[in-house]
Amino acid sequence: MKTDSEDILSGLLRWVEIDTPTGSVETISSLVDLIASELAPLGCEIERIPGRDGMGDHLVARFSGGDGPGVLVTSHIDTVCAPGTVEIRRDGDRQYGPGIADMKGGGYLALCAMRDIVESGTALPGPVTLIYNSDEEIGSPTSHGLIQAEARKHGAALIPEPARGDEAITFRKGRAKYTLDFHGRESHAGSAFADGRSAILEMARTIGRLESLTDLETETTVNVGRVRGGTEPNVVAGHAACDIDVRFADDTLGQAVETRLRGLTATDPDVTITLSGEIEKPCLARTPATLAMFTRAAEINAGLGAPMIETRSGGGSDGNFTCAVGVPTLDGLGAVGNDWHSPQEHILVSPLARRKALLRDLILTYAAMRPTGEPR
Repeated sequence: MKTDSEDILSGLLRWVEIDTPTGSVETISSLVDLIASELAPLGCEIERIPGRDGMGDHLVARFSGGDGPGVLVTSHIDTVCAPGTVEIRRDGDRQYGPGIADMKGGGYLALCAMRDIVESGTALPGPVTLIYNSDEEIGSPTSHGLIQAEARKHGAALIPEPARGDEAITFRKGRAKYTLDFHGRESHAGSAFADGRSAILEMARTIGRLESLTDLETETTVNVGRVRGGTEPNVVAGHAACDIDVRFADDTLGQAVETRLRGLTATDPDVTITLSGEIEKPCLARTPATLAMFTRAAEINAGLGAPMIETRSGGGSDGNFTCAVGVPTLDGLGAVGNDWHSPQEHILVSPLARRKALLRDLILTYAAMRPTGEPR
């Protein structure tokens, strides 16, 4: 069934009108209901996984196929901005809305691609699985195990995260998140200052040491993004804490930063430092198999009338998880747009049909064969 970009937009807006920030269990449930109702006529097996730990449900749709290795397409339906802060409006070729680019647009394009395949009567050469998870924006804490388990069953993974043009992402940095807690000793800042051991002072000293872990040449960054501590100005602070974001372009460099963080000791022997957190997402590596996938995507896109470029990203996605289990992964295959995570989040309407056709042909390609060329 042929659809044009305006038809796709009409269906996508039904998803966008349901605002689904991470942890909004009720509205996420409503969107999962809608997605399941649109998948049901396509003859796939639908599994709904109840949310936990304050997160919403996840949805898995499995399409049976031939003997090919199969392909996983994973999308997230949670968004970032607070409800009501992103207006749904049209301005020429731009359509604005919460999560319309990141990444309801890509998730809806994946459904449209499968609908086209099914309704055209095209036989699937291998199994295809779609995942819609509800917690990617906070690191997929309740869904990354599901994503990796499903990825291992397939020969390749496609990630329809948003793009800024006709492009695909072949590399993403890894990410880690940590919290450092500093425990000193409270005392009165006037009458008993010498008895206190300031956790805030120790934290300040440590932040200076953390700065030295950033190495722009290797693309390793250590950012202290939030600090807190103390109770009153006239009290020597007994506790302080800071939250740290680490990005790295090589998994060994990420491990090296974690080792340094775990080895931190206080300059004041009466203050203790404890570290919590972990490497959240390993790198999405630029491997020969991933490059082969990009080459195929560029061939398809050229046939659709547009050149494609290869890009990389400092931000993570669920593609980092699929790559980590050895499954060749191509990312950034979703709607074309910009300004995600902001009140100006938008997509361009006119490329929607082309991006759907790209996903359709990539699904058929990698349901049939592995990116390395082996049939199974």
